[in-house]
Amino acid sequence: MNNAIHQHSGNGVPENSGTVMRRIKSVDGRGGMDHATWPGSDRGAAVIFDIDGTLLRPGTYLQRVHMGSMAIAIEQISGIRAEFRYDGGGLFVNGNNLAGCTDAGTIDLVLHTAGVPASESPGLRAAVVENMCDLVAAATEGLDSGHELLPGTAELLTELRRRGVIVGLSTGNARAVASCKMRAAGLPGLEALGGFGDSHGARSDIARDAVAAVRAAAGTRGQVLGGTGVVLIGDTTSDVGAARAAGVRCVGVATGAARAHELERAGADLVVPTMEELRVRDLAELVHADEGAYPDGAGDPGNGPAPAPYVRPPARPRAAPSNLRG
Repeated sequence: MNNAIHQHSGNGVPENSGTVMRRIKSVDGRGGMDHATWPGSDRGAAVIFDIDGTLLRPGTYLQRVHMGSMAIAIEQISGIRAEFRYDGGGLFVNGNNLAGCTDAGTIDLVLHTAGVPASESPGLRAAVVENMCDLVAAATEGLDSGHELLPGTAELLTELRRRGVIVGLSTGNARAVASCKMRAAGLPGLEALGGFGDSHGARSDIARDAVAAVRAAAGTRGQVLGGTGVVLIGDTTSDVGAARAAGVRCVGVATGAARAHELERAGADLVVPTMEELRVRDLAELVHADEGAYPDGAGDPGNGPAPAPYVRPPARPRAAPSNLRG
C-alpha cells in the first residue's frame, strides 16, 4: 500500500492528502456479509474512540481549557509550573511531546521532571485531577462547541448508534473531563462506556478498560464480542499500540499528530485521512474480517493476542476533501 505524507495545519486537519484508503465491494451473494443490515441481532459490534485529534480538532478551545486547567491545578497543588505548547497537531509540556499521553501520565511526567519523589506522586496526582476536573467543569458549563468536532465524526456516531453498534471512548482524558468535552461538543453520554486517564499512565490499560466496558454492555444484550468485534479509532501511534495490546482492531485517522504512514507502520488495520473518509461498511468489514476464527462473532473474551492484521486489497489514491481547513 502506498502512503503519502500529510502536511498538518494548526487545526489538526491534514492538507494535500494523498492517502489511499481501502474500499469494500458490495456484497455479491457469495458468502459476504450484508453491510446494509450490519451488525444484525446475532452479531455484536463496538467502536471506541479517542477524543483529542480524533473526535475533536486538536489545539482548539476545549483542549486549551483542559490543558490550562491542568496547569493551574498542578501549580496550585504542587507549586510546580507546567507550560503547555501547541505545534501544529502536536502538544508539548515543558518541552516534552505529549502525543498519546494520558492525564495521569502527563501529571506524573511534570512531577517527575521537577524532582518529586515517586512515592508522593499518586497522592499529588489524585488531588491535581480532582482540581482540574472542577476547573474544566466550570469553564465549559453551558458551552456550545459543536464546531470543534472534526468533520464526519457526528455523522459516523449517529449512523453507528442508529444501527445498534455499541459506542464508547478510549481516551487519556479523565472521565469528568471527557464528559465535559462531549457535552460541549454535542455528544453527551458518549463517556458512559470506556476507559479513561484519571489514574492510568499507559494507553494499553485504558484500552483494556474500554474493551471490558463495551463487552459488558454487549453481555446485557445477550451478545459476546470477540477480538474482532471491537474497533478502536485513534489518531496516534499510542492508540494503535493500545488497540493491539487489548487484542482489538484499530483504525488510524490522520487528523492529529501522527501521519498516515506512521499509523500504518505502527500496525493500524486501516488508515484514513479524515473521519469523513471512514464508512460504516469499512468498520463492518474489519469487525468480521476473521470470521473463520470466530464463526459466531464470539472470541476470546480475555486480553488475548491481537487479531491477525487485515490484508488490504489494492487501493486507489483518494484526495482529501478540499473544504476541511479551519
